[in-house]
Amino acid sequence: MDDKLNSKPSAFRPRARIMKTLGEELISSDTVAVIELVKNAYDAGARNVLIKFSENLQAGFGSVEVIDNGLGMGIDVIRGAWMEPATPSKKKNKNSLDGSRRVLGEKGVGRFAASRLAVSLELISRKHGEELESYTFFDWTQFDDEEKFLDEIVIETVQRQPEEIITANESVPKSFFEDENGTHGTVLRMNGLRSPWDEMSFLALQRGLSRLVSPFSEIDGFDIKILAPDPYQKFSKSIEPPQAVKYPHYTVSGTVSESGVIDLTYTVLAAGDPVRVSGKIVPVDDDGRWEFLATNVDADDKNFRSPACGALDIEMRIWDRDDLGNIVQMIKSSISNVRKDLDAFAGVNIYRDGFRVLPYGEPNNDWLRLDLRRIQNPTLRISNNQIFGYVQIAADRNPELKDQSNREGLRENQAYFDLREIMIAILSRMEVYRRQYKRREDKAGKKEENVRPGLFDSLDFGGIRNHLSEKHPSDKVALDMVERVEKDYLRKIEEIKLVVARYHGLATLGQLIDGLLHQGRHPLAKIVGYAKLGLNSVARLKDNGDESSSTSKLIERFTKILKQGGVLDGVFRRIEPFGGRRRGKPAQLYLEQLIRDAHDILADEFERSKVKFTSPKTETLVSIDPAEFQEVLVNLLQNSLYWLKLSDESNRVVAITVKRNADQAVEVIVADSGPGVPFENREMIFEPYFTTKNEGIGLGLSIVGDIVSDYYGGSLELMDSNPLGGAAFRITFKRRV
Repeated sequence: MDDKLNSKPSAFRPRARIMKTLGEELISSDTVAVIELVKNAYDAGARNVLIKFSENLQAGFGSVEVIDNGLGMGIDVIRGAWMEPATPSKKKNKNSLDGSRRVLGEKGVGRFAASRLAVSLELISRKHGEELESYTFFDWTQFDDEEKFLDEIVIETVQRQPEEIITANESVPKSFFEDENGTHGTVLRMNGLRSPWDEMSFLALQRGLSRLVSPFSEIDGFDIKILAPDPYQKFSKSIEPPQAVKYPHYTVSGTVSESGVIDLTYTVLAAGDPVRVSGKIVPVDDDGRWEFLATNVDADDKNFRSPACGALDIEMRIWDRDDLGNIVQMIKSSISNVRKDLDAFAGVNIYRDGFRVLPYGEPNNDWLRLDLRRIQNPTLRISNNQIFGYVQIAADRNPELKDQSNREGLRENQAYFDLREIMIAILSRMEVYRRQYKRREDKAGKKEENVRPGLFDSLDFGGIRNHLSEKHPSDKVALDMVERVEKDYLRKIEEIKLVVARYHGLATLGQLIDGLLHQGRHPLAKIVGYAKLGLNSVARLKDNGDESSSTSKLIERFTKILKQGGVLDGVFRRIEPFGGRRRGKPAQLYLEQLIRDAHDILADEFERSKVKFTSPKTETLVSIDPAEFQEVLVNLLQNSLYWLKLSDESNRVVAITVKRNADQAVEVIVADSGPGVPFENREMIFEPYFTTKNEGIGLGLSIVGDIVSDYYGGSLELMDSNPLGGAAFRITFKRRV
């Protein structure tokens, strides 16, 4: 009863210092602060923005002004919306006052940028169509007082005769504030800088602003200019992207629709005609990966979903960093300066309604994780510092791509993950075209090299010997010297060959390590998975008290764990030849049972993907290492399972056949009903590190080929035809079977 008598409503009453705390949290740097103020100018309909610095730029002194010729604010807007942090005004009115632009700011936190830059702010603004200008003074030090509450802070706001937003103004170019509809604009003068400005600060600002507006889709009628004092005069100029980005080696441009329909153009500029790719992009697994689906492939649309991110406009420009002569030639700069420009601007940016969403594309912001992909496959993948690109989104058509509360980055929801993985899929296709081009270059180079003598070809001493025999037949000493030199030369060549062989072995060791990682991850994950299932079975055994029914499952699951351990053991035994140990004699086993064992390893994935599996009913007795064969078959089955996700559920089949040929060789064919291998990739799929999978390493088929050829004297080939319509690989074992 007393509780009810004492109850009364309560309300938050924040201390004044919350403004400072929020400002420091929401605005991460001076560059970000200036960019936020420039965005506000854009939202106000400005055609020009001038960022003007005073002479003394030390902390506690000097000033910076952000001046624009936008539509301005009246006293009511300043006292209302501008004085209301987190105001919903821009959410309610998503276009600028003149209706010409979609506003960039919706969080209402831009005013914190001013408090981040300096200790005080003079806000002078003249609204379009008004005779008076408004003046407001903010002393941000008031908010440092720990004793004051926010509602106790008083801000001076007045209207006055125009003093600064006038036609003739010494601070700005003539007629800056004036147009055919009158005089209007805003001045934000921030005095008492909180941080000093130096050359690095100006450089960061210039780079940040030059990336603020998309260089690929210029916004008409919006110019940003910096006015800097001595000794920073070189930064006093209009903002524009560097010339280096105009001369790429490769480009990707096009669109992804809301439903996932793609229309992209890939260009290798040195190779001629661009390649246009159309079709659909679809999710292929639970990891969020997306792949291209050609228009001529039957697919079950009910199994695919539209990208949560919405429609995208894309353009990427890509360079080979070791071959930048074309840029040097065009902009008359040094190679070191070109590399610095590319370093500063490299990355994939996101633009919303023509303006950048920070921090994507900032130095060291590798949001697509391109450098990590390249570490795993350096010969194929493109790194973050090779790309300057953009993804164009819009607030209206991409509503699920929402800003975080500090406006620096997007919320990491399903829409963001789809955006990231779709960009990886698009870039992966470019990596394939780039590899094809470089492969043609390599072939052309090798043809030229074929006319040259080989590195280890023997020198022809016959001419010298014949000359001595004819001209100086009695000079036995000279003939003996020629013979000794020839023998010594041949001996040293053999020594050099041994050294080269050792280095070749070390290079191969790197591939083996990659192979170990590639092959080890899947069995290890299965081992952990089945171990968990085993533990769950033990728990159920105790809870239910039914030992007979649970024990059989426990045995079955731990048997599978042992089989998985055998797979992992086989990978480690791949290293044995480099240790000098001799391999044991393969056991005699039935090949068809080994095929069924390999299927059992992936049985869960076959079931999840609704893939029908058929294997022969014959019994072919062979001498073969079961772990090696399992490694071969699991690789091929995993490839089929991956690509079959692009096919209609009613037509997902993997079929294996076995036969022994007249020459006693054993032939295994693994065929599927997937989309098959594009003709242009048929020769490259067996090369180490080549892959068309977004996150693939490109070692699977290479490892399979090595096992079959090195240990069994056989071959791995992609067949020209397949009754199922997809890819069909023929494995031939000639030795040890």
